[in-house]
Amino acid sequence: MSSISVESFAERELALTMREAELSRRAAAFERRAEDGFENELTRRLAEVERREREVELERDALESQRQRLDAVRFEYESRREALATRARELNADRERLRNDRAQLVADEIEIEQRERAVASAAAALVEHPSPSLAPPAPVDPTGEGGDWWAKQLHGAAVSA
Repeated sequence: MSSISVESFAERELALTMREAELSRRAAAFERRAEDGFENELTRRLAEVERREREVELERDALESQRQRLDAVRFEYESRREALATRARELNADRERLRNDRAQLVADEIEIEQRERAVASAAAALVEHPSPSLAPPAPVDPTGEGGDWWAKQLHGAAVSA
């Protein structure tokens, strides 16, 4: 019995050794595949990360370019807004000056109309009641110089001679 058991023990030991060798071979193959797969996975992921880094860099550059354009547009907008505000102030000043000029013209027209009415009323009053101060001046009395005009005319030649 001991020989059977030794034989069977030896067979069993041989079977276990063969099984262990097969498992080791499979484990080594699995590890090789895992390492190859892991390396491939690492390579793939690294390539993906590098691609993503390039995309991020391009997007950052695009964003920076947009910021620069936005700053340029904002500057132009501010300068145009300031120019428009300045022009609006100028136009308001011109409008105010024109209003004042128009008001002065209306005041002048009213004054002229009042003067014309005053002159027309005075003319109408003169036509109705002539004033002695506005009547034509009386002829100068030639005798007002101290004598009769006819006498001077007749005797003037004798007096002067």
